[in-house]
Amino acid sequence: MKFVKRNIITVIISFLVTLSQIYVPCSAEEHRPYDRMQDLIVLDGSTQENSGDISLQYQDIPVASFTVSDLSPNIVTDLDHTDWWYSKWEDCRYVFLPVTADRDNLTITYSADDIVKLNGIPVESGETTSLLGEADTFHITVGDADCGTLKIMQSNIGCIYLSTSHGGTEKLDANRSITETGTTIMLNADGSTEYSGVYEKLSAHGNSSWDYSQKKPYNLKLPQKENLYGMGKAKKWTLLANYLDHSMLRNKLTEEMCKAAGMECVMDSVFVDLYADGSYRGTYQLYERVQIQKNRINIRDLEEAAEKLNSRNLDAYTQKVVGADSAGEYKENSYKYYDIPNDPADITGGYLLQFQQWNRYGHKCKSGFVTSRGQAIAVDGPEYASKAQVEYIRSFVQDMEDAIYSDTGSNSKGIHYTEYLDVDSLVTAYLVQEISENIDATYSSFYLWKDSDLTGDGKLHFSPAWDFDLAYNNFPTQRINSEGNSGYSYKPDNLFAACFPIHGYEDGGVTSSSGSGRPTVGISWIGQLYKNEDFVKRVAELYFERFEPFLQSLTEGENPYITQLAENIRNSAEMSNARWHTYGGANYSFAFSFATSGVSYMDSVNKVSDYIKQRTHWLSDLWKPYTYVRGDVNGDGTLNISDVVLLQRWLLAVPDTSLKQWQAADLCNDERLDVFDLCLMKRELLYQ
Repeated sequence: MKFVKRNIITVIISFLVTLSQIYVPCSAEEHRPYDRMQDLIVLDGSTQENSGDISLQYQDIPVASFTVSDLSPNIVTDLDHTDWWYSKWEDCRYVFLPVTADRDNLTITYSADDIVKLNGIPVESGETTSLLGEADTFHITVGDADCGTLKIMQSNIGCIYLSTSHGGTEKLDANRSITETGTTIMLNADGSTEYSGVYEKLSAHGNSSWDYSQKKPYNLKLPQKENLYGMGKAKKWTLLANYLDHSMLRNKLTEEMCKAAGMECVMDSVFVDLYADGSYRGTYQLYERVQIQKNRINIRDLEEAAEKLNSRNLDAYTQKVVGADSAGEYKENSYKYYDIPNDPADITGGYLLQFQQWNRYGHKCKSGFVTSRGQAIAVDGPEYASKAQVEYIRSFVQDMEDAIYSDTGSNSKGIHYTEYLDVDSLVTAYLVQEISENIDATYSSFYLWKDSDLTGDGKLHFSPAWDFDLAYNNFPTQRINSEGNSGYSYKPDNLFAACFPIHGYEDGGVTSSSGSGRPTVGISWIGQLYKNEDFVKRVAELYFERFEPFLQSLTEGENPYITQLAENIRNSAEMSNARWHTYGGANYSFAFSFATSGVSYMDSVNKVSDYIKQRTHWLSDLWKPYTYVRGDVNGDGTLNISDVVLLQRWLLAVPDTSLKQWQAADLCNDERLDVFDLCLMKRELLYQ
């Protein structure tokens, strides 16, 4: 802040100075409809190039297969094997070993035109050898033929072996509608077994993270609840690939931030190496699924209660829609449900809800509703909700939304929005989105839930946080609402999540599946609340209390926490890079990630760290004034005559005069301390 003293003659003008608005937006730029690829803002200097000039001399060699097995000697299984991998980027081959592998005791099996030699040493197919423990790089020959280089890499984290029963993971990768069954073994880094047995279902996970990733994410369902890696018993799990995040840490550091901030529900995760059908797949993040369940979102399971009262599976009942032409249409005030005959006596909860994009609402939501202002909401739990259930939670949310958008904060029933939602949980959820500049923010993967009134507090709570691979400056885009507030995901020095409209807003309307345009409100729930000074003050209080200390520990000091997180998976991440080339600079980045793709794994991590440092500094400066009493420059908690005297002495440059809380003196909000502020201080004191 610059301190500028002005001539006393200008005092008279001070009474014409009005206080600044709570939120002053940055200048607007071109707004584009939301699509992760169409919405991309291409920055100057961005390029995507192929490896290009590498001559693939060793792509075809006289070796039909080369498999290394006995990778986990502490267990008896036929799953612990992997084929070597040819890298088109380096024109060489790799063997990727799990942490459990004893490199002095491995079995190599191959099919070739002649004897395979590594560094001139013949390898007998099917025999156990210590050869792979003698070096990290080998020259391959078959007979007298030069066949290039073999590199050996080994991880330092636990691993998961998958075997599929039908077409294999490559077939699944090519067609997301396919599902697989099979067997799996999950191991810790010390070789101990977490789980061994069958799995019921392996399927595609995600939307754009699936579409734009070569390294695919999966959902995994076990036949019974299992406590995997200490995360609590459950059947359903997710294997995140983090292909679009070259640091592989954006989801993990967000998870850690949520825990530090005391978010009510946080999904746990662990990093593992994934091997599927004898192929190394890379570093994955085994995550808890977002669901109503004792060890996850621990609220009443209304769907389970309804199942006990009906003779058929709930998904067997007819889906119906009210207020729209079909269940596939997005339309304000519409809702869809299942014609389930019997409801429990208590239908006040629990409900798990998720904000949904308007153009996904039709095909992604089995049960759901669209508010009068255009906010599409999926009812994820109960997934198959009855008419009474959807009507109840729809009415509850609509009453809350009406209160949020009213001038008084209360709806026509006279009920304030704070009676419908837990403010601190909403503020916490907002801060996670704002700090990270998550491009989805209040568009999708934004969860809220309500427990039964009999067991809960009768309010909506906002958690867990989910899907942050394109946050922290990993996708350059813009959000703009109808009031002209505009934010950019790649600028650390602006508000972003507070600038969102309700998804579906674009220049006064959207085009629905039926082809008709209709208006939606041009400002999100968060954006509307951010106009309220009390809300912003609570944002500032929770930021400094729960978030800033963690952010500082994440990026500052001799051994920042983000560096520790990276080092914990560094060996595995280096292997995953060799397999997928998920970093290496702009030449190897996927479309939008050129700005955050480092030339090495740790360089990619450091880019995330540097951005978080900049973001933390700017947000701390932005919200610091809201933690002070206006005009309380001496820091005693109140504005009184002593503050006026102190500021006046400081303006007159009286020796040994200092302002304990100088930010509280900038009543003009113009980033300067002068006689204008002094006059406003006197006026406020007079009105007191």
